[in-house]
Amino acid sequence: MSQRENRNEHPHPNRTSEAVADALERSGLSRRDFLKIAGAAGLASATGMQAAPVRAAVSTRARIVVLGGGAAGLTMAARLRSLLDGARITVVEPSEIHHYQPGWTLVASGVYSIGEVQRRTERYIPRGVDWVRSGVAAIDPDSQQVETVDGERLDYDFLVVATGLHLDYEAIDGLRREDIGRTGLTSIYASAEAARDAYEQIQAFGENGGVARFTIPGTPIKCAGAPIKAALIANSLLERAGQRGGTEFHYHTGADRLFSVQRFDTMVRDLYSEHDIAVNQDGFLTAVDVDARQATFRGTNGNEETVDYDYLHVTPPMRAHEFVREAGLAVEDGALADGGWLAVDDRTLQHARYPNVFGAGDVVATAIGKTASTVRSHGAVMPDNLVDVLQDREPSREFDGYTSCPLITEVGKAALVEFDYTLEEVPTFGFIDQGEPSWMWWRLKVHMIKPLYFNMLRGRYLR
Repeated sequence: MSQRENRNEHPHPNRTSEAVADALERSGLSRRDFLKIAGAAGLASATGMQAAPVRAAVSTRARIVVLGGGAAGLTMAARLRSLLDGARITVVEPSEIHHYQPGWTLVASGVYSIGEVQRRTERYIPRGVDWVRSGVAAIDPDSQQVETVDGERLDYDFLVVATGLHLDYEAIDGLRREDIGRTGLTSIYASAEAARDAYEQIQAFGENGGVARFTIPGTPIKCAGAPIKAALIANSLLERAGQRGGTEFHYHTGADRLFSVQRFDTMVRDLYSEHDIAVNQDGFLTAVDVDARQATFRGTNGNEETVDYDYLHVTPPMRAHEFVREAGLAVEDGALADGGWLAVDDRTLQHARYPNVFGAGDVVATAIGKTASTVRSHGAVMPDNLVDVLQDREPSREFDGYTSCPLITEVGKAALVEFDYTLEEVPTFGFIDQGEPSWMWWRLKVHMIKPLYFNMLRGRYLR
């Protein structure tokens, strides 16, 4: 396996401007435009580009297995590689292609191509880290062993579960994942190709007119703002094409709020009202008749309603992979138990019952935070805490629930939403209203977040 030079060293603070300049050069954003965004706070502060704390590498022969080679798995492996000297670190990941999922909404906007959100996984496997190109079949936390789909057994001293989540399209009666892409049926969550299909299908829908429906499930989901973005992007594309007049837009939910932070719940409702997007809080999607183009929604009172559609954007129910529950690693009670999410302390990310197991990314049972921005915070907390435990110390770092959502309000404008466990805003900029939709946050989303993300995969600029 070919691997690139290890680049996980964290820059000294006085080299931050050099690193930022490199990111700026790769982004394609002009210095003048970005300075408008950054203002007096400075470039590093504007993007949250702050190196994780520098620690002397700890000498150890510990065997660490990282399950998952997505955003969380690669970031944790890179950070651990820089913190430990002599550890045997193994990443278990079947996919040869790494997907930049935060860019899928931009594919659905017609701004990114599919190629712009895909990279070879091998580019981000740190030097000195083993890569097992297989999926996870089972975990035995008592014997400290992982079994892969290919039948290989891996012993570990410490386990990092970063396996992401399962998109459970089949939980919707009559729907299969392979149905996504059929005429009138889309989902930007399914893949980059599906996001591109959503872009093409909304244009075809605009030409013919009809009823468009957008859904959100009753489970925790990754990037909880994406269903809102899907509706606003589609609306913007049709308004720009002068085709919105012959269409109806409906957003379906069974929840009381459209967004967890009250201010942005109000903002989204105002935007929907302004653009004639009806909010149907009558229930969650439970069934689809793909051939008849009918969708059924069930309310909390058990009542069901079946309606017609010409364009349906599905956000599927989501849960952890079944092997998490089968291993006895899942939450056993409470609101998150149904999803089988990994039972971790929501501050330290250490497992609730197995002190040598840690979690990161979408799989963990935290109240909020299934976003790539959250992974940056996990990367500055979880690996350091694992190293603490390795040295027989208590975890020293805490995750505050930070998450960020560049909420696209139209093609060309976005609001920058940042909050934590308190569900209160924690803006990077104290001198500007990040919640006001602006071209600045759109440019940040399009040009700056992607290079920051790929630096994150190398263990750099963790929050």
